Amino acid sequence: MSAARVAVLVFPGTNSEEETVDACRAAGMDARPVLWSEPQGDLRNFDAYVLPGGFAHEDRVRAGAIAARSQSLRVIAQEAQRGKFVLGICNGAQMLAEAGLLGPIALARNLPAGHFQCRLVEVELTAPPTRCALTAAMPAGLRVPMAMAHGEGRFTGDRQTFDQLERQGRIIFRYVGGAPNGSLCDAAGVCNEEGNILALMPHPERVAWNYNLAFARPELHANPMGLTAAHAVFAALAAAVRAVA
Repeated sequence: MSAARVAVLVFPGTNSEEETVDACRAAGMDARPVLWSEPQGDLRNFDAYVLPGGFAHEDRVRAGAIAARSQSLRVIAQEAQRGKFVLGICNGAQMLAEAGLLGPIALARNLPAGHFQCRLVEVELTAPPTRCALTAAMPAGLRVPMAMAHGEGRFTGDRQTFDQLERQGRIIFRYVGGAPNGSLCDAAGVCNEEGNILALMPHPERVAWNYNLAFARPELHANPMGLTAAHAVFAALAAAVRAVA
């Protein structure tokens, strides 16, 4: 079986594509960066898509708003309707929300801080793993270290919408100990109704290797190239693609 072909979409201002490509490749996927300006027809040849972090188009208007209206995002939305998998990380999650692929959910400025926050966080898989295809290979209740780095990362919407998300089990990951950005229901990751699109605000790729966390956990220096629990996000994406191949 050939490796899953994964497009890591790059816009002007994207800054996490290299770590994301590396994390996908470490999970056995054939990943490569794809510029937003490449022929859109070529995008259809990929098995899955990752929208990485950064500040696409300088996050003018709102974070992810301009990129969400690109032809590339339209193609990815069409491919997602056909059942392909889409993972949006940080700025990528903002694009998914702006493109309407999560329903009536927005990502707003952090509260109460009101500004960019950068810190290590721990998130927990609180939904049943099989609720989202991109987490189906993870153990229930998995806790994962991630890097929070955003100014507009607060999942928000009306209370009725979030009550529905709760009933549908679509809040896939939550911040352990409460959301430092004020996200409703402590949401760190939300999937679409069909479960093949996952919007994840904190970054797993930035702490996917032991050397990323060794400053906080000196014992990890002994095996700097070992994979952390955060890499499970990419391993699960690879497993999801293999399951439908």
